Amino acid sequence: MDIVVDVLSRVLTQFQSPALAFLIGGMAVAAMGSKLQIPNAIYQFCVFMLLMRIGLKGGMELRAVDPAAVLLPAAGSVLLGVGIVGIGAAILTRLPGVKAEDGVATA
Repeated sequence: MDIVVDVLSRVLTQFQSPALAFLIGGMAVAAMGSKLQIPNAIYQFCVFMLLMRIGLKGGMELRAVDPAAVLLPAAGSVLLGVGIVGIGAAILTRLPGVKAEDGVATA
């Protein structure tokens, strides 16, 4: 039971992150058919800042970890990620009205 509570609390915490709010907001705007366009300079800056934040935070967390302890979970994460993208791409590219590039990018 403690595991379920822990997972639910982590999910609720993730819903409070600004990155997820922007993702859900962007999906809602696109679903409503809006032609909202972000200027290219702002888009590139946001992408750069997000990648830098993720990279720096991940690097600082990995600095204090024993590499042998991370190897198995990292390999599992890579396999799971490739599997999810493969399955998602196979499903999404077969949907009517979805281009192959869009299906793979979404997956």
